[in-house]
Amino acid sequence: MEILELFGVDWKLMLAQLINFAVVIAVLWFFALKPLTKIMRERNKEIGKGLGDARRAEARLTEVEKVVNDKIKESKFDAEIILNEARKESEKAKSAAGEKTKKEIELMIEKAKKQLASEKRAMISEVKGEVGEIIVKALEKILSQGLSAELDKKYIGQTLNELKKQ
Repeated sequence: MEILELFGVDWKLMLAQLINFAVVIAVLWFFALKPLTKIMRERNKEIGKGLGDARRAEARLTEVEKVVNDKIKESKFDAEIILNEARKESEKAKSAAGEKTKKEIELMIEKAKKQLASEKRAMISEVKGEVGEIIVKALEKILSQGLSAELDKKYIGQTLNELKKQ
């Protein structure tokens, strides 16, 4: 203690200061440092949990992106299949419509042919009737002039031959 007195240190004062320092340390320890470390640990846990959640979310996002990309690829494939089927159906419908049109045209041609044939028959019968009338008139004129029976047979035969040719 003499050494302390030699340097001008009062041991009672030093002891009081030491007790005061211990009290300040204890107060700081219990009221400041301990709660701060507790808050820091909780905060570290929250940050760790947040980082873990972020990693899991990133992994989940990667999985979801993969699933979405797979679905998009699958949808594109399905769309292509549907388009191909639609093209085939369109070709079938087009060919069916072409065949239907072809059949309708054939029916129209057939009707026109029948109509032409019936008109031709009507015209032929009309012409035959007119030719017959002309022959009758010609014969009447010839007969009114008084030809012989031989000439009558000859002219009638020629006229009949000509009618057969026509």
